[in-house]
Amino acid sequence: METNFVLEQPAYKTSTFQFLWKVFRNPLQALSDLANEQGDIARVKLRRRDLFLLNHPSFIEEVLVKQADNFIKGPSLQRARAILGGGLLTSEGDEHLSQRRALQPAFHRHKMEEYLPLMNENTLAHIANWKNGERVDMSEGMMRLTLNIALWSFFGSAPEGAVGKVSDAMKTLVRLFPLAQMPLPESARSLFPSFKEAKASLSGVIEALLQNPQNDRALIHILKESRQFTDEQVRAHALTFLLAGHETTALLLAWCWDLLAHHPGAQTKLQTEADAILGDCLPAPEDLEKLVYARAVVKETLRMRPPAWAMGREAAQDCEIGGQFIPAGSTVILSQWVTHHDSRFYDEPLLFRPERWFDFEMPLTPRYSYFPFGGGSRVCIGEHFAMTEAAAILAVVARRWNIAPAQREPALPKPSVTLRPDKNVKVVIARRAVS
Repeated sequence: METNFVLEQPAYKTSTFQFLWKVFRNPLQALSDLANEQGDIARVKLRRRDLFLLNHPSFIEEVLVKQADNFIKGPSLQRARAILGGGLLTSEGDEHLSQRRALQPAFHRHKMEEYLPLMNENTLAHIANWKNGERVDMSEGMMRLTLNIALWSFFGSAPEGAVGKVSDAMKTLVRLFPLAQMPLPESARSLFPSFKEAKASLSGVIEALLQNPQNDRALIHILKESRQFTDEQVRAHALTFLLAGHETTALLLAWCWDLLAHHPGAQTKLQTEADAILGDCLPAPEDLEKLVYARAVVKETLRMRPPAWAMGREAAQDCEIGGQFIPAGSTVILSQWVTHHDSRFYDEPLLFRPERWFDFEMPLTPRYSYFPFGGGSRVCIGEHFAMTEAAAILAVVARRWNIAPAQREPALPKPSVTLRPDKNVKVVIARRAVS
């Protein structure tokens, strides 16, 4: 794909109907086709609103960093307040900056030393009942594992039945997320009992977590002691971190196991590294930097199967990017899926090659050719937590088990709120004969 700086509406613009039909059928292909047809700044007219798809790292950086103050979260995420309330994910401007500064201490790198033992503990407990030769649903299993880790790490406990309630509520909300995206009053949404019940179930879990008198975790301490948060904001933050703190990492891990099961050579390298570095021990903070291949597997999976596959922003005022005039009110799309699969930045982008992340093999690429966690002041606050969790879980499991595919073909990406497998990832496990 060649660089194409669009200075005026191209004569070959995509028709609205054609584009929307493609988006309905396959959003990933629709965005990829639009980028291939129009280049680094693609433009589609949607009724009275312009939509721009920006595909070059320098343009992505303009939106996320250099002109970040002019780009607010799009209507889609704002409507997510129907589920998440006014938490960190949906807040804007000075409010977001203030909230982030208050919550940041719970996610500093040094806090990983506190969280890592909980990650190890929960991983061992999760695989304790695995039986040699059995078929395991990694999609379901990783969702429950990361949920348990989020509960213990952020809230210091996992109330009885909490995992099941949150898991069931999440399935309902993901299924009904399009309902939350419609500009409907709250009273209209209440006509859908399952939506209302899922929200009530999550509220009950959050209330139980907040009322736990023995909870001394950094996050909950900040939420309870900070005078800047109202009771409603405390609940919104707690819900945001409970849901966002496990769901995307669970999807990442399910994709990791799917790719590793279908690439046994990569799995062998992961196991060899885990054997050499961990031996009979569990990962310690000093081991994390040594788990080079495990971290490369995570990074390559985030490149190929980014749970956050596209981001929408709205231009608050008229601006210019790459010579293209972008009117106020326009929607700007940045797609991790499109950019991460661009052959200008990645050799053989459709191949799973964790080795590409080694210093001697990865050429210098533009900063925003890779942005699985976003970027700028709104980069995901849980990035270090997620990377630590994923690498540690991969190493602990790979040290003990071989993973073979239970399905002939790898799962296909199915874009929804996040990038999910089109079918649950199922594998056959075999205990490793390791000393």
